[in-house]
Amino acid sequence: MPRPVDTPPPRSVAAPGARASTPAIPFQALGDRGRWQPGVTGPLLLAAAVALAAFPGRVACATGPQANATVAELIARLGAEDFHDRESAAASLRAIGPAAIDDLLAAAETSDDLEVSLRARWLVDTIPLDMPHDPPAVVNLLSTYKKGKLTDRIVVLQRLIQLDDDAGIEAVARIVRLDRSTSCSRAAAALLAREWYPDDPGFGGMIPRIRTGLGASSRPTAALLRGLIDALAPDAARRQLGLDAAAAAHAALARSAEAVAGRRVVAADDVEDRPVDLEAGTSEETQRIFDRARVRLLVAAGRRDEAIAAAGPLVSTPLADRGLTPQRAAMHAADTLAWCVEQGLPEVVDALKAIPPAPWLRDQPLLGLAMAHAERARGRAEIATTLAEQTLEAIIAAGHDRLPIATRLARWGCADWATRVYDSIVDDPGQSLVERIFAAILYSEFLHDQGRDGDAARRLGEILERRDGQTDVDDVLRRLSRDQRTVRSRKLYFESCVADARGDTAERRRLVEESLASQGKDVDSLIALYRLTDNTPAQLAEAVERVEEALRQIDNEIQATPDDANGYNEYAWLVSNTEGDLEKATRYSRISLDKSFDNSSYLDTLAHCRAAGGDYDGAVRWQTRAQRQEPGSLTIRRNLDRFRRMATTRGAP
Repeated sequence: MPRPVDTPPPRSVAAPGARASTPAIPFQALGDRGRWQPGVTGPLLLAAAVALAAFPGRVACATGPQANATVAELIARLGAEDFHDRESAAASLRAIGPAAIDDLLAAAETSDDLEVSLRARWLVDTIPLDMPHDPPAVVNLLSTYKKGKLTDRIVVLQRLIQLDDDAGIEAVARIVRLDRSTSCSRAAAALLAREWYPDDPGFGGMIPRIRTGLGASSRPTAALLRGLIDALAPDAARRQLGLDAAAAAHAALARSAEAVAGRRVVAADDVEDRPVDLEAGTSEETQRIFDRARVRLLVAAGRRDEAIAAAGPLVSTPLADRGLTPQRAAMHAADTLAWCVEQGLPEVVDALKAIPPAPWLRDQPLLGLAMAHAERARGRAEIATTLAEQTLEAIIAAGHDRLPIATRLARWGCADWATRVYDSIVDDPGQSLVERIFAAILYSEFLHDQGRDGDAARRLGEILERRDGQTDVDDVLRRLSRDQRTVRSRKLYFESCVADARGDTAERRRLVEESLASQGKDVDSLIALYRLTDNTPAQLAEAVERVEEALRQIDNEIQATPDDANGYNEYAWLVSNTEGDLEKATRYSRISLDKSFDNSSYLDTLAHCRAAGGDYDGAVRWQTRAQRQEPGSLTIRRNLDRFRRMATTRGAP
């Protein structure tokens, strides 16, 4: 972010042992402290700068109460009237090293003295993030992290979270503690807080690493994570301490987020190039994660009424946010309400009833459907049906952008309402051909997920059977990176699933062969061919050859378009469900997630890679993440149940 105009430029110092030119030193005035007087230099200032640079990043550290008192005194002297005293204190703190980091960060974030705050921040920047015991993958990522902007650093944090065997968890927790940027500390803490679920055994294995990384940090982000951890303790007294600590830390983080949000520039809705405050956006997003962790914690503690009270503002507040468009506000409120339903708190819908009916309910029907979803979850079927019918009719009559509504309803698990909206798009002659075909393709995959393969095949068949404007259909398919061969192949695959469901293996084989004749690298048809129960040794060998040829084709496409995440995912999916280089497939799966973090399909693929390698606990972990992203997917849920059984029986059928 650009530096505020009243802030001096950072110190420029020479490396240890190098010949230094006269540096620009902040707060150089020998008189009034904090007054910026550029151009005041001298041998003494230069010597102080070189001395600061000469201290190594890792040094023997003083410990014990006396050391803590010394650190506090030195930090106070960073704001001394005398310049020499300030520089001497800074040099001493550098010599103390990491043992001073927590107090320095506290001063950087909370000190009312601007000079103390700024000097503490600059000193924190000299503390290294990596540790001698870090594996090479972590060291490399931390090196990239230090060089990146905020958005780049968040990507690195995501990669650290996804390393095998929780290898990057300690480093992420260390960033919570050491990064002087409040935004980066919040982002790291939020990624760890997302992993916290009371019934998730995978989080238990992270706890020692998180504690080590956090050290003695007193930052609110660290306090929140410790509170979440302690809330899982078997001892009731410790659980209570965890709840209290998490509540206090959450309140502090909320105040910080509000302060950052207050700086956000709000422009008129008709201005396209609105100023974007990246730090404010990150703060708001991380606060949503912290808010949800707080609600989950209250649910886990059996404090359901408190959880409902805490979740209510999360649903209603976005509607009053002047920094959001009505569409974004309604979407945030709807998604949050649906999330509350997932947590078993549908009563949160009552928080919206206190708001007078307004255009947002008429013009933003997604929120009305979320309310109906909540009413149905709390057993009020008649109210839910009436509200849903009124809203669906309004959606169809008013010509709203229906596809995002259909996909969200599918994600929430409202399959009947999603079907209604999908049908209204595909069967509407008033919709453009592009919208109808794109919707039909997405609709077919949704129907397949729901086990309605006959309907899925029919919807794709309608695309192929269009006789009027056939050239237009081909053009639309090309724009969607498809053609009639790929659509036909998928249609035949769905039909083969119908045959498989009724136990007709011969028909299943015929349809799979037809699918592959249309598109030789349709990965699901190749998997089906490989797994046919009546395969002879010769037929199985032929299936393996066809899989290998498809993998070569996919790999060539990856090399030609390395930024396309889907190719990596297809390769990994095919190998994990048949045979091949599983190590390479797993690596490709991770690359797809690097490019599309939290994609439920890609998480599902990585879970299959782990299961194929015999890591059933890992498969459960990644599949659990996939289900959190797509709670309405029946396929993901079935796979999670299967991996849990495999983890229990260690892979036995």
